[in-house]
Amino acid sequence: MSLVVRRATLEDYEAYLPMAKNFLASTPMGKFVPFNEATFQKFFANAVENPEVAVWIAEYENKAIGGVGAAAYPMFFNPEYVFVQEIWWWLEPESRGKGAGKLMFQEIENWTKEKNAKAVVMCAFENEKIKKIETLYARQGFQPMERTFLKEVS
Repeated sequence: MSLVVRRATLEDYEAYLPMAKNFLASTPMGKFVPFNEATFQKFFANAVENPEVAVWIAEYENKAIGGVGAAAYPMFFNPEYVFVQEIWWWLEPESRGKGAGKLMFQEIENWTKEKNAKAVVMCAFENEKIKKIETLYARQGFQPMERTFLKEVS
């Protein structure tokens, strides 16, 4: 088995593109925001090159099966403390439950330590899998922090 999670490079764009489309389509946000390939390409390049953002790609047998991104940022009320927040997380449905997610999570935690961040924040969309994700996060030592709400206004 050749399962690898590594930092993404600009050369990974073509492999990342269909996963980004799949991710957006699977989220509640996909109901409000259409995918724009041209702007995603710019976003991807900026994210890969930004030292405060980390982008990883998961590969099995040299085929892209997932991707995750995280950002490091100072807390606005005390900028001496840095947090890392997962921004997106995607595994192709047929690749779930085979260890890639665990490796992706380890990469985020390792990067959090490298950034000397105080904590890592993981997100989860409200959907039919929320209870499973809550259980998974709780087993890893996470505690609930907040809920986010969305309202379309235009």
